[in-house]
Amino acid sequence: MSIAAQNIDQDRLETAIAAAVRSLPPLPPLVRYHDDFADKLHAIRDLSEASFITVEFDGKRQRINFDGYGSASPIIKLVLADWFARLDLHTVVVSANQLETYVRDRGLASLMMLVALPIFEARSHWNVFAKPNATPGQAGALRRTLHSLCSLSIGHWNPASAPLVRALRSPKVDLYRAVRSGECFLPLDHQAAIVDHIDEVCALLSKSSEAVDSVQLRDACILVIAYQYAFRPGQIARIEVADVRVFSTGAVHVAVIAAKQRDKKQRNRVTRRIKREWAPLFVELCRRREHRDLGANPETPERLLFRLTPGEISEILTELCEDLTDESWTPTDLRHTAAQRLADAGVAHIALTEFMVHASYRTANIYFDTSPTQAQRVNQAMAISPIYANVAKIARTRIIDKETLLRLPADKQIGGVPHGIPIAGIGGCEVGQSLCSKNPVLSCYTCRRFMPLRDTNIHERVLEDLRPVVLDFAASSRSNEQSPAFVQLRTTLDGVRRVVEGLKAEDPDQ
Repeated sequence: MSIAAQNIDQDRLETAIAAAVRSLPPLPPLVRYHDDFADKLHAIRDLSEASFITVEFDGKRQRINFDGYGSASPIIKLVLADWFARLDLHTVVVSANQLETYVRDRGLASLMMLVALPIFEARSHWNVFAKPNATPGQAGALRRTLHSLCSLSIGHWNPASAPLVRALRSPKVDLYRAVRSGECFLPLDHQAAIVDHIDEVCALLSKSSEAVDSVQLRDACILVIAYQYAFRPGQIARIEVADVRVFSTGAVHVAVIAAKQRDKKQRNRVTRRIKREWAPLFVELCRRREHRDLGANPETPERLLFRLTPGEISEILTELCEDLTDESWTPTDLRHTAAQRLADAGVAHIALTEFMVHASYRTANIYFDTSPTQAQRVNQAMAISPIYANVAKIARTRIIDKETLLRLPADKQIGGVPHGIPIAGIGGCEVGQSLCSKNPVLSCYTCRRFMPLRDTNIHERVLEDLRPVVLDFAASSRSNEQSPAFVQLRTTLDGVRRVVEGLKAEDPDQ
């Protein structure tokens, strides 16, 4: 459906726009905005004469054009000035881009009708044309435009019209479709690969500070913050050197800004404690930060800890996850996975909301809706839940036969007595048990150095022997799935199950 199909009188539309422009309040001579990434106050001069403006934020520059708005350009400029005064800078830039794309895709006449026609005609145009043809982002930008028209009393709009704008229906979109489907959640083996990588960097660092180069150290710290506390790239990029507090006890606290709040005045900082085993990474990072370059972007401010833009942080996380898991998991996937991990562990609703730094308590409901029941959690921990019965990707592990295992040195043949259950002959270790700081058997199935034996029966016996231990822990801890022992058992049994499924997929006769 086109605008022409609605038999709109173009002359009437232009007349209405001209009348609205004549009654406009004067544009401010100077429009200021604060770029919190660079911590600079920028000024836009001569907005009334400009055909475009350039906005600096998040370490980049974004151009906003006015040529496509024709005679409605003065109105859009006044709306933009109102956005700079009320909204978050990121929201201003995104909304301006969405408004520009709507005009390019659907025509300027549609925007002019919403701006200049009487309110009930504008509402009719919204229902008939704008809503069915706008993307969710474009609809949001149009709504913000109408709200500004109301507050500025432009055309037929006035503050009393604001409830009508709020009542306008928007295109239906499921913001949490990926969460409901579960496609954004990292499987346990991928989470184990990430934890294993961080542990390996910590182990190298404990032997010698020179064993880890600065870029590897920086990337590991970024991964810790994203994986452990689900912070966004923009939040990680804004961490300052002064936000990292190192205590004499070895504890490390990091303060991170609360992003995407409804009111930009609510962007306070929240403090998080880094896991004690991973704290040395940040201690070493702060030490090196004072003496050498960490692969920083020279155009970023000196006060920032990582000296990278949000875009660069996002690229580092995506590439690092792909290297570790062979899949391109995004920072958003890490964020959703961290939230679901807490929901599955049974944390309180308010605790999850505070962990995610959400503006609304309702947002956390989606994770509890997709979280399994208590019985499902126990079954999942015992690796018998059909929901998690995916065939493992164990191509990066080297499966060995019994003869090869027997030829390995004794130190590289895995054996142990976890929870009083003797287990041996499950495979080999590329490093050797004497050089491993982890628990034998319990950590081997999720370790990249593990070489499982090509014998399904051996691994199935391990699975059956360890399953009763899960029930004992679930009973004694009164369903506390947050205990480290329970989580470790769950991860181990899932790793055993994946090895069994991988071997069966490779050889169905086993």
